[in-house]
Amino acid sequence: MAPDLYARLSSIMTPIRMPLFFTVSGFLAASAMRASWGDFLRRKIWLLVYLFAIWNTARWLFFRYVQTNVLVPTEGSDPYQLLEMWWAPNTGIWFIWALAIFMVATKLLCPIRHPTTIAIAALISILTFGEHLSIDLFTHRNVLQYFVFFLFGCWYGKPVVDAITKRPLLTACAGLLIFAALYVLRWRLQAIEKGSWALVSSIAGLAWLCGTAVLMSRLQSVRHAFAYFGRNTLPVYVTHVMIVSLVVALVATIVGSNAASGYITAPLVVVFAIGLSLAIRAIADRSCAGWLYTPPTRRQQQAVPA
Repeated sequence: MAPDLYARLSSIMTPIRMPLFFTVSGFLAASAMRASWGDFLRRKIWLLVYLFAIWNTARWLFFRYVQTNVLVPTEGSDPYQLLEMWWAPNTGIWFIWALAIFMVATKLLCPIRHPTTIAIAALISILTFGEHLSIDLFTHRNVLQYFVFFLFGCWYGKPVVDAITKRPLLTACAGLLIFAALYVLRWRLQAIEKGSWALVSSIAGLAWLCGTAVLMSRLQSVRHAFAYFGRNTLPVYVTHVMIVSLVVALVATIVGSNAASGYITAPLVVVFAIGLSLAIRAIADRSCAGWLYTPPTRRQQQAVPA
């Protein structure tokens, strides 16, 4: 349904999307690394395991009985996937599974010299991006590609954020120029090795978007919007793909695959999916279905007055 222009823009942003997600996730997880192993596993890892079990099962049922996942057509095709998801997930919410792995691995690696660990993780990322490592499943590739970003965000996120906050315009402009130059070199001149290009492009893209976000957040309304969506990303992450797949199928049936209409319908579908995802979360919290987003034991603890 999306026109070619949107597809190209999405392709351009590919080196930035998941690196940004995992860098920010690492930054937010930094305080958890100081907790005891008991608290760490109980408060952080158990939540991720629980969410992955709940929502991967929901997705499996949805894509088996309601609508085919055009991005991962095999999702929902075999009941064995409900067991296999713990070591070889073939699902769009693989990032929850990856976050649990990244957090445990980062805590285990904390005693080791951070620069050495970052360098090794970066080398593995380059080798994986460059297809020098033969890995069939995309989720396994993603773990190796993106771990370095989580590590960096966790260990070096605070000083980097402080530096960007002091010079957001310089950071944004430099990041954009480097990202654009690398894009031209790779896709027009083929002058850079793929793995190195992917890693450096991701870093440049992060600088560009982070600097831009700091500049935009100087407006109070934008800052409040960022804060709101920052607090409510989970329901969007876990439900929007199911909503989009169903809505796109309905729109295609009614309107057809008209490229011109896609310029309007594609953004509308995105807005609708985000809004409905947030509405589903609100309804769940008000109808005793909050367990879809939070383990029951944690909800009981939150309900107990201090």
